[in-house]
Amino acid sequence: MKFFHFYPTFMGLTVGFLLLNSFLSLPAWAGRYVLNQTPQRIELYFGRYISKKTNGAQVTYTYAPKSFRRLFPQFPKSDFSITFVNNQAKSISLNFNGDFFQYPGTYNYDQAQASKFYNYIFGYQPPIWKELSAKFSGNETIYFYEYCLGDGVATNFERYGYKQFTDSATLSYNNRCEPPYNFHQN
Repeated sequence: MKFFHFYPTFMGLTVGFLLLNSFLSLPAWAGRYVLNQTPQRIELYFGRYISKKTNGAQVTYTYAPKSFRRLFPQFPKSDFSITFVNNQAKSISLNFNGDFFQYPGTYNYDQAQASKFYNYIFGYQPPIWKELSAKFSGNETIYFYEYCLGDGVATNFERYGYKQFTDSATLSYNNRCEPPYNFHQN
């Protein structure tokens, strides 16, 4: 008879603990760690690289898995590359590889595309979208942007031409994007 009293109590405590634990977990724990990881770890996430470029201590691996290209169907030649310094991932670049010339619209990289890219790389949606800087180059069609996506990650890109296209965008660590998000312009 005591067993019947113990079982509901045990189940209630277990479910309560699991719910409490899910509320206390940070979003980054749900994703995959990419920045500061080794090429071997990255290969477990995205498969073998398709090309490698070495420049001193900096090595850039380019990846083009089919699942990635499905993110941007309007840019079928797109790929991404990860730059490593001292065998640790420091930045991730989205490369449109000239596909944007056939794209009929404008602004081929904005919040929606940045969110897709971030989600593909880290495994979860970015928690925020906050402009850190926007600079005009002096040429009336070139602008440089930096946005915070949260959890220590920023995206940098430039738009140029009358359609304001972006040929590549980068995800990298930025301490201004660490929670809590207290944005101060530098």
